[in-house]
Amino acid sequence: MNSSENREKTPGQKIIDDYRPPSSRQKAIKSLRIPIQIGKVIVIVLAILVWHFIYKWNVINKAFIASPKQTLDWFGANWDNGEVWRDLKVTLREALLGWIIGSTGGLLTGLLMARFKLLWDVTSPVFTFLNAAPRTAFAPILILIFGLAETSKVVLAASIVFFIVMVPTRAAAGMVDPDLETVMTTMGGRERDRFFKVILPSVLTSVFGAIRLGSVWALLGATFAELFGAKYGLGLRYIAATNVLNMPEAFGVIFIIALLAITINGVIGLLERRLMRWQATSTKGSVMVV
Repeated sequence: MNSSENREKTPGQKIIDDYRPPSSRQKAIKSLRIPIQIGKVIVIVLAILVWHFIYKWNVINKAFIASPKQTLDWFGANWDNGEVWRDLKVTLREALLGWIIGSTGGLLTGLLMARFKLLWDVTSPVFTFLNAAPRTAFAPILILIFGLAETSKVVLAASIVFFIVMVPTRAAAGMVDPDLETVMTTMGGRERDRFFKVILPSVLTSVFGAIRLGSVWALLGATFAELFGAKYGLGLRYIAATNVLNMPEAFGVIFIIALLAITINGVIGLLERRLMRWQATSTKGSVMVV
């Protein structure tokens, strides 16, 4: 037998081996994928059936609800409607800009507040108050300030996302293992190395979920602001449809918004898996413990 195999494992290697899922567990998880997908389809079908019978049995006044068939017919009649696509693009642009601005500002502010704790102690009452305030209530005020154009929707979306990202970022940055920072300093690492090689990877691991959540809330925030006034957008189309009791269109717009949210969340989730790939590979195969 090879002498290297007889060599006792280091404590670090033992910990890593303990965290490796057994092959039988991996096979069990893979074997459940198909039943899980079938279960999802069944749940969706049941939800559509419940919706259908709610409409058919007049559980809710038919003037205030659309049936699944009516909603599907609206999609069939409007899939090539240029005005619907224009509204979709406007809302998506507002949400993406708000998400980018809010996520970037929240990430940088969270890191800054974690780095300079005295600054956080001084400014925390203001941040706490703004975070507690119902930001959606500011939508009419923002529209008065910035007008009916897209700026007011972007500002509202960014303000919502900012706190969703900032709060966990500050908490995660404050919990970075001090031993890692000590090792980096001992090895001659500069402040820039400490930030990019220790703090930022640790923070991103913890806050990517908040960033994904922020993408959905950015879309909801932009749509909500459009309800109060806009030139174009899905929110404006929705409120116009409900005002004239055009419920098939109203339900169709709701489904478009939901599908947009699912798509955005999926794309960011894919980006997260690619950027965080080092996490998955760090527990596979042989790992060198220095």
